[in-house]
Amino acid sequence: MSETERKRAEAKAARERLVGTVNELGTAIQESKRRARERAQAAAPYVVGSIGALAVLKVLRRKR
Repeated sequence: MSETERKRAEAKAARERLVGTVNELGTAIQESKRRARERAQAAAPYVVGSIGALAVLKVLRRKR
């Protein structure tokens, strides 16, 4: 195997590793987005309830 062929093989292997890494990062980003969305959806009822409670308290204070 000549030096040029060896370097081409190394470059090809490096490209393949890079593609694999990019794919892994893309998968990790998608998974993180999915988890964040799930957490936000799980917390939404509590947030809405808290906002509603604050609104009721403000209304009650103004009536005094």
